[in-house]
Formats: sequence, structure tokens, C-alpha cells
Amino acid sequence: MKMRKLFAGIAATATLLGGMALGAVSAQADDNTQATNPLLQVNNAQADHTYTPYKFATFTNVGKDSVEVETVAVWKQAVAKAADAADNDKENSVPAEYANNPAAYVAKFNAEQIRKFATELAKTNPLPNADGTGLTVDKGQAGKTLPVTVDGEGWYLVTDTYDGKTGTPAVVATTVNGLTNLTIVADNVTGQGNIASVGQFNAKNENPLTPPNKTAKVGEVNVNGKTVNVGDTVNFTVSATVPASAANYDKYPFTITDTASKGLQVAAATAFKVQVDGKDVESQLYTLTQTGNAQSSTTTIIKFDDVKSLAGKTIVVSYTGTVTKDALTDLNGSVNNKATITTNGGTSGAGETESKTYGFQFKKIGVGADENALAGAQFVVKKDDKFLAQDGNGAWSLVNDQKNAKVFTSANTTGLVQIKGIAAGTYTVEETEAPTGYAQNFKVTFTVVIDNAGKVTFNQDALKQVTPQDNGTASATATVKNVKSITQLPLTGAAGTTLFTVVALLVAGAGVTVAVKSRQRTH
Repeated sequence: MKMRKLFAGIAATATLLGGMALGAVSAQADDNTQATNPLLQVNNAQADHTYTPYKFATFTNVGKDSVEVETVAVWKQAVAKAADAADNDKENSVPAEYANNPAAYVAKFNAEQIRKFATELAKTNPLPNADGTGLTVDKGQAGKTLPVTVDGEGWYLVTDTYDGKTGTPAVVATTVNGLTNLTIVADNVTGQGNIASVGQFNAKNENPLTPPNKTAKVGEVNVNGKTVNVGDTVNFTVSATVPASAANYDKYPFTITDTASKGLQVAAATAFKVQVDGKDVESQLYTLTQTGNAQSSTTTIIKFDDVKSLAGKTIVVSYTGTVTKDALTDLNGSVNNKATITTNGGTSGAGETESKTYGFQFKKIGVGADENALAGAQFVVKKDDKFLAQDGNGAWSLVNDQKNAKVFTSANTTGLVQIKGIAAGTYTVEETEAPTGYAQNFKVTFTVVIDNAGKVTFNQDALKQVTPQDNGTASATATVKNVKSITQLPLTGAAGTTLFTVVALLVAGAGVTVAVKSRQRTH
């Protein structure tokens, strides 16, 4: 039976560095305490992954600086078949002298051949019984260095299963009692670059990356899940954490992809800030490209060729986006922004912000037989005692002077007035000009409330000329009447209190005038 000796330095390449991701640990045979003297440790263990070890070769005749490998009987056929596949897919590539011990032949393989050998060996169906209890990692252990119980020293195939899936298998070796000078030549392709000795490896098949955290603020106000105005400038941040395992690689690419929806005019690439620990990241460490516009969508890609030096750190990208009228669909609209991370382990889920923009509408009509749409009525709208103003691009602002306010005019044929692209809040609508032929002294003032869900509530005016339709729904509308004379004002209650109140006010006003004139005559 042909044995293959593994000497210091050779053992590293031949037996360990094919470990793509997995491994197992155990106690030394003499004390059976795996936590005290683990045979093999897994670094950066992944939550909810199960690592199952299968011993396909044993270590015997341990010398001062070498150990012999002998294939486990039930694995001989599978090891030989996997060796053929790994050795340039040659049939019967295992030499005759290794026929009874194909694992000894595999000990000559380089790191790339070992990786392929591990993949092929894991295809063995069925796999023999596991040699140890394996390890299922709970969430509290995630990211730690943990032991997995194995059946003594040896060369193991270790499988990785999680969430009904099968991850990349590994071929890994345990520590060997009595040998302390076996070392590993770094295999940066598989992320084992920081390992200096046998008996440990870095877990691969990383769980899906944690999505980046996104924030959206107008000033200091959080507007994620809330409302904005067309014209608001939103301050966005993307916080993306580099996995601690990046330090294990010779090179660890890391890409942040940020996609802004239609209706967001994203700042130019040169205005983006990329920081770690509050300090700007050197520009030569990344490239930033941007495509699209507010009329469709905008994608910005921040690509790092290597973030090994930033392992465990959080990269914060900040920029601004202005809400444009392109966000609107009829009265309402929305803008959203998504960001993902892409690494060797795949692409994360999306961190996302979304903000809504709302509006309301009403129809101007006459009274009685004249109850048809009226064109030419003019209105201004106030919020927080300031007037809504609008620029040529549809952006809203609040101004103190009414002469700078946006004037809304009821449309020809429909009498419709629409105010759209505004945030939730309470608005006061003031009629400043009645249509031609209608009373100018009975112009309407009323309030409209838009809640954060977009529901619109019209509040009745003092003269009862506002009639809500579908009040309290997102599609609420109202009719707003104009009258030609006081007699057309609505009667309410049995005694017509609205009309009585108006008349009383007029009489009271006349009384004050008479009193003033009387005083003038007296003096």
C-alpha cells in the first residue's frame, strides 16, 4: 500500500488550501475537550449554516516534521473518481502505485486542484456517515471562531448546508499532535490569506450581506416613509459595512449600487461624499460612475477594487437629490431610492427609502339653475401663515408676500383647480377673485387637511359654500360655489341661520357706520 508523506510546507498546499470555506474542530483524543484543544477551527462562522465533516483519510506514522496519509476504505472509489476530475479530467489518472491509497496521490495536488477535488468529492452519492456531530451555528455565534466535533485527526471533506441549499464544500486537515511546524502558504483566491498554521480556516459561503442602511432627510427631518414637496432637496446617506472577513483576502472587491427613481434629480457624481469614520476616503480607492436622469431614474455605482484595509468598517456615502415634477402621477406621486452591496459573496438585499407627495382638487360652480362649472375664479393657498409659491420647474416654496404667491385659476369648461406635488399638512385656500358676474364680497376661504397616508379632508367654510365629495379619502374632491347675491347663500337649519348670520353682520356693520357718522355730526 503506497503512503504519501506530507512534509512541512508541502502539507500546507496539498491538504489545507483547497478549503474553500469549511472545516471542523475537535478535542485532542487524549482529553476529548474540543473547546480546549480543537483539532480544527472555523473562523467567521455563518449563522444557520451546518458544517458536516467526513473523514476520507487518516494521518499515521507522525514524525518530527511529516505525517503519512492513508485513504479510508469506504472512500477509496470516490476519492479516485474525484482525483481524476481534478487532474484535468483524466480518466484513471491515479497511478497504479496509488490505487489502494488515492488520497496519497491527491496530496501532491496544488491549491487549484484541491478546490476542484473538493467539489467533485462532495458529489459522492450517497455520502458515507458523517465522522462527527458537525456544527449548526446559531445567530448569537455568527462571525465567531468555533469548534466542530470531528472523529480525530485526519483529512476531511466538510459540507455546508443552509436554508435548504448546499454551499461550496472544502477539504481541510486537522492539527496533528506532535507536529507544530506545519505552515500554510497563503491561498488568497479562497480567502485563506491570513492563516499561518493548520487546524483553522475561514468560512466561506457567506450569508447574504446585510443590506446597507439608508436615510432620507429634509434638513434634520426624517422623510423616509413620510411626505415631501416637489422642489425639496433631500439629503441621502448609504451606510455599507465591509465584512470583517475581507481582511482574509489578498483582494476584496466591494461595490455599492444606488438607484434613484424617476422624480429625483440626483447630484452630480463630483458632489458625492464617500467617508469612513467621518473622514473622506482617498479617491484613488474607488471609482464613481453615474447614468440616467430625473425623467427616468438615476443609477450611481461606487466601486472599490479592494477594501481589505477597510475590513469591519462602515463606508458612508452621502449626496442630495431634488424632488421634481417627474415624480407626479396625476395629483399624487412618490420617489424612492435603493442601494445594494456586491462582493465575492454575491449581492445583498436593498436598503430603501421612499417618500410620498400629495395634492388636492376642487371644482368651482355656480348656484341653483346656474350650477355649472365656473372659469376664472382665482385662489391663493397658505401653509403655516405663508403663501405657496412655485417656480417654472414646478418647485414649491413658502413666501411671506402674497404678491409672490402662486395664483390658481379655475379652468375653462371644467372649473377645476388642482394643487399637487405638496407634502402632508393643513392648507388654507383663499379666493382672491370671484368669476365675472359673481359677488366679490362672498369669496370663499376654507381649509384642507392631507394626512401622511394621503387622505384629504375638506373643512366647511363659514358661508357653507364648500361641499366635500368622498371626504376623507385619498381621491377626495369638493365643489366650491360662487353666488351672485346674498339670497343665493345656503339656508341651514329650520331658520336659515347662515343667511341670518350674514344679514346680522351686514346690519351690524351698517350700525357701526351710522354710529360713527352720528358722532361726527355731534362733534
